[in-house]
Amino acid sequence: MTLDHYEKLVASTLQKLKLSKRATICFHYSARFGRLDREAILRGARSVYPDCEVVFVWINTHHPIRVFDERAETDGSLARGRYAIGSKNQIYLSTTGHNPYRKMQGMPQVLEVNVYHKQIANRGTSSTIDNKAVAQQILSLTKLNWASTDSLCAEPITTKYAKDIAYLTAAFQRQGQGNFKLHSALEHTPWFI
Repeated sequence: MTLDHYEKLVASTLQKLKLSKRATICFHYSARFGRLDREAILRGARSVYPDCEVVFVWINTHHPIRVFDERAETDGSLARGRYAIGSKNQIYLSTTGHNPYRKMQGMPQVLEVNVYHKQIANRGTSSTIDNKAVAQQILSLTKLNWASTDSLCAEPITTKYAKDIAYLTAAFQRQGQGNFKLHSALEHTPWFI
């Protein structure tokens, strides 16, 4: 995706939403954005809401980190909802883990959550990240997988469904030799938060 496309996509989507002038807008993504990508998205958001605060949340599921709970009453995995701080803008969040009512095999992988916060310079708010609030938001979004009979999902729906849609779109395009088109009612629906 080109930087110009990011900027236009964000601006056109935000124009359709009714937000407060000083809204906080969060972008979740599962592939790391570069500085230029974030700046293009930020320009698009600020072209519609000049006083908005923008938070970029990179949710990495492909990392080698494992976190263990050594307490005797657990199975060794970190309980769902627990997190460990990696740095001031990075947490490792357990979205599955030890559950006394549900036994699972294997070691659950925690999510690596990296937060980049871009605030308005003259707003006067602190630039520190509230790790607990971020963890609660991500954890809440793992409970919204309505397409499954399982009430809990390891990944938040914001990135899970985006990956699923990208996979299916690519599959449809391969089968239809590039003649794939969204239903007209879905063409202008924003797919991100």
